Amino acid sequence: MTTTYHHSAAFNDLATLLTGQLVLPQDADYEQVRQLWNGRVKTQPAAIARCLTVQDVIHTIRWTRSHHLPFSVRGAGHEIFGRSLIENGVAINLSQMKAVTVDPKKRTAQIQAGATAGDLIEAAQKYGLATVTGTISSVGMTGLTLGGGYGPLNGAYGLAADNLLSAQLVTADGQLIAANAEENADLLWGLRGGGGNFGVVVSLEFRLHPLTTVLSGLLLYPLEQARTVLHRFNEFIATAPDELTIRSGFLQTPDGQTLLFLSPTYCGSLEMGEQAIAPLRTFGTVLVDRMQSVSYHELIHSNDAFSPKGRHYYIQTQSLDGLQTEAIKALIEQGLPLPSPFSAINIHHFHGAASRVGVSETAFALRQDHLMVELIAAWEQDDEQRYIQWAQNLSQALAPYAFKGGYINLLDEQEQERVRLAFGSNYERLLDLKQKYDPDDVFRSTIGHLAPYSLTR
Repeated sequence: MTTTYHHSAAFNDLATLLTGQLVLPQDADYEQVRQLWNGRVKTQPAAIARCLTVQDVIHTIRWTRSHHLPFSVRGAGHEIFGRSLIENGVAINLSQMKAVTVDPKKRTAQIQAGATAGDLIEAAQKYGLATVTGTISSVGMTGLTLGGGYGPLNGAYGLAADNLLSAQLVTADGQLIAANAEENADLLWGLRGGGGNFGVVVSLEFRLHPLTTVLSGLLLYPLEQARTVLHRFNEFIATAPDELTIRSGFLQTPDGQTLLFLSPTYCGSLEMGEQAIAPLRTFGTVLVDRMQSVSYHELIHSNDAFSPKGRHYYIQTQSLDGLQTEAIKALIEQGLPLPSPFSAINIHHFHGAASRVGVSETAFALRQDHLMVELIAAWEQDDEQRYIQWAQNLSQALAPYAFKGGYINLLDEQEQERVRLAFGSNYERLLDLKQKYDPDDVFRSTIGHLAPYSLTR
């Protein structure tokens, strides 16, 4: 039975247990603390526990469960569907737990659960090191990794999940356990792309790679050449070197033009990079060429302006086995015009090192070359239905040419069957892990950014 808490006095004993702050709806900073990256999410928790230590997490889980209250878990808060907040329950907020410790000799980084891609990049770059992150700095490394982790270094270094060496998490009964190659290795396997279904991850250890600068930027092409450019792009990526990972898609410029973009990132030598991307300039008329040598830190921060916190977002996704004629037609005829100046079609390139990991080596199962398509509807204060409809219609138009599963970090709660299909032959193994580490199924509706779905038989 779930108890409803309406008065602050009910939480007094929890507040006294915390090193961090317990924020209640009547507090002046409640709305600021409550807000996620996606301003569309309006969920109102009964309390928000801003944890500063692992012990805070343990206390909150034990107290919440003993009072039969539902809880959710928030990492960095860069989350689309709002599962990191729970109505009338307790939101465990880890966003202040964001320390990063780098060991340059071992080429590893230990991060707390609230650390963002920007936090990790900033710490590692001092030693000429980096690891796989998402494409913007505010993305939380924990949620990104637990779902897989697409980014501009996938071809060279695999997914973010492939670079996870160990983790610590708090279980549903408030126990701190480790997952690494020697201890709970089965759990480490599940955390590499299997989501936050097993506990509250409080720290992670990543493999780092020598990397200071990349050749990256933006190539823009006129819309009328989109079919030709995308056909040539599809042929090109079949033999692209590992060092070259290319995002593509459609965006709207400030003057209202919709353009096709290619955004290559080459993480080898500058000379080899120039040779590798040269063919891209022959695919069509390049209207804008912003390719340059930049630090990885600059690259990731350069994308931040496209996705500011507080804007309203809705995302659908499909994963394609290349850009065949029918898929290109659907993207152009169903996807354009974009529904707002802030919306975009963003296509991630999965190949190279990421594709060479065996299907059963990690929980993340889609290990063949593919393109993961993000259909990003974004708007300010407005009627949301037409934006949602645009994304859903385009997703449905692409579905006949897509794999049956999907990228779990971008699947909403109405897409449970796609989650099962995404894990394929790994699904039963994940269910066994769930029974072992969370037999009471506590972590099923929780953990927005950390667990976007539930595992059920």
